[in-house]
Amino acid sequence: MKLLIISVCTAGLGYITPSQAQASLQRIPVTLQSVEDTFLVQNYMLLAQRYQIDASKALVRQAKIWDNPEFSTVLGWGSTDQLKPFNIGSGGQAQYDIDQLIQLAGKRNKNIQLAGAAASMNEATFDELVRTLKLQLRENFYDIYYTQQTGLVLKEQLDNLQKIVDAYVEADKKGSVPHSDVIRLQALQVELENDYADLKQEELNAQKNLQQLLHSQDFYEARLASGDLAHYTLDHIQLQQLLDSAAQNRPDVRVAALQYQTAELNYRLQKSMAVPDLHVGATYDKAGSYINNFVGLKLGIDLPLWNRNQGNIRSAQNQVKSEAEQFKQQQSVAQTEVLNAYQRILALEKRYKSFDLQEFQQQFDTLIDEVAKNFRKGNISLLQFIDYFNSYSDNAKNINRFLSNRVNAYEELNYATGQELFK
Repeated sequence: MKLLIISVCTAGLGYITPSQAQASLQRIPVTLQSVEDTFLVQNYMLLAQRYQIDASKALVRQAKIWDNPEFSTVLGWGSTDQLKPFNIGSGGQAQYDIDQLIQLAGKRNKNIQLAGAAASMNEATFDELVRTLKLQLRENFYDIYYTQQTGLVLKEQLDNLQKIVDAYVEADKKGSVPHSDVIRLQALQVELENDYADLKQEELNAQKNLQQLLHSQDFYEARLASGDLAHYTLDHIQLQQLLDSAAQNRPDVRVAALQYQTAELNYRLQKSMAVPDLHVGATYDKAGSYINNFVGLKLGIDLPLWNRNQGNIRSAQNQVKSEAEQFKQQQSVAQTEVLNAYQRILALEKRYKSFDLQEFQQQFDTLIDEVAKNFRKGNISLLQFIDYFNSYSDNAKNINRFLSNRVNAYEELNYATGQELFK
């Protein structure tokens, strides 16, 4: 009986190498690249932001268009003594006026610059949205991958443990094993099933997040090739360069810079609004002037006696100061996030490089073999063997969690810098 149990146990004690297991859901195999390609063309938020960019570019074109001229007319209507509607023929009167607004003090160019800044801000906002959503996409992809790898181990452990439980239940009926051993095995089974259920819930949460990003109802099997993670390294990366780049080029920093630029442009526009605009036009008067068929040049300008746009100028001036501080704040936030993400990677890499996972795998396999041999000889009890069995499951969970944290730390550095550092 013991030899049978040992052969069943040790068959399932492989390391976290992926193996095919029966799943309740049909999963579509995907790579990170295929997921990102789908994301860029199917995510509704990105599509909506692209339309915002096109809309803002259309407003730039609109700002370049001159104001339409204004046409007005006065048609003869007779007199109070004798009404003659539309009396514009012989002996009648008609007057025609045309007026063109000419903006002075560079108002038109300043409005064009404001519209251009708004378009640039929408583009930066799009880049910021891509940056944020891409981090979520990659984190959920890697979460799916590593929970699935852990799930393969736990599923195999559960299958083998079920065989052990079944064998001990039969042996218990015959009185050849202590009943307490059966209870202990069943308790271990419940514990492992709870761990497996929790793990599947973690995977389902990541699947849900990925489905929402891709606007899909499919379930995915995340796949990584052996060299897909080799580019996650800090070699040839200088921290100071990352800090400087993030302070200037990160999308949310660019948005803050453009908001500051927009405030300055608006301030200059409000100052120019204090300069009145010029109206230039022409008039034709058929019979209402000192001569018939009178033609005249019209010039008009507002008189800035009371309203010189003082309030808007003061408001715009204070807005410039506010946006300047916001810009500095966003630069500081970006640099702090880069520094923290970089330090997190250093801490993880220190542990990663000091711990040879392949060697550990061999050592653990050797340990399990020795445990099996000693159990076969009766040197260790069933409960001791179960403890080693249980520790292997914990080890699989911890290693995959560590690997997931490591790769996600690199993605957070990508996010913090606003760059694709690891390709």
